[in-house]
Amino acid sequence: MSTNQPKDDASRYPDVLKSHEYDGIQEYDNPMPGWWLWIFYATIAWSVFYVAALGAGWIDDYDAQLERGVTEVAELRAAAEADIVPIDEEALVAAMGDDSRIAAGEAAYGRTCAACHAADGSGGIGAALNDGQWVHGDSPLEIYTVIRDGVPAAGMPAHGHFDEEMLIDLTAFLLSL
Repeated sequence: MSTNQPKDDASRYPDVLKSHEYDGIQEYDNPMPGWWLWIFYATIAWSVFYVAALGAGWIDDYDAQLERGVTEVAELRAAAEADIVPIDEEALVAAMGDDSRIAAGEAAYGRTCAACHAADGSGGIGAALNDGQWVHGDSPLEIYTVIRDGVPAAGMPAHGHFDEEMLIDLTAFLLSL
């Protein structure tokens, strides 16, 4: 048998025990850790500064930040649209007569399109491209648009991430099949 008696903390630390008791349990009154108190006080100071800065106009509120962001996006869109060179039928027809562009288009077709349309363009998952029947238009500009924008309803992804030269090369190659 053990003769150890439980230690009576109340007799050792009488000044830190609270006076109330609940179900025979007394509660200690320990101070908060110093680091926690400093974070708490810093948070209060920051909130006072933040509210004062918002009122004084030193910090933009949500509406001002949103307006500035919308303006920046509009400027970026305008700059991007200014860089776009419109593609016309003449540029696509001229590319059809250039063997180097057709060869570049064939290489791009092999990397990107052959998985769905077969290496020879006979189809598979995607439509056949070598039979002369174009589902979404047979003009060079319509073919270019289908490559760039895709046909989501038919499972054809958009390839607008290609640069304009690659799109023209692909169009020239497809029209040469």
